[in-house]
Amino acid sequence: MIPSDPEHAHGFVPVNYEDGSWKTAGGDVIPWYEVQTDLVPESDVQGALERVLSVYGVSDVVVDAFDQFRKELKRPAPAES
Repeated sequence: MIPSDPEHAHGFVPVNYEDGSWKTAGGDVIPWYEVQTDLVPESDVQGALERVLSVYGVSDVVVDAFDQFRKELKRPAPAES
């Protein structure tokens, strides 16, 4: 049994990245070093895709399609007003 210690209590607070900072739903800014995500670094994703495509001998047409797809994903969604 883990003792209850409010000073070292951990919990999950959902945050969103807005205007260059992480914010809670209430608008409180959270320092970047306190934010934990399950996101994989982009370099790891790019490397994995390149390894998979090269192992399976995928044609240049498919590689070009993946490159275009990645470019499209990097565009932020337009803000709805």
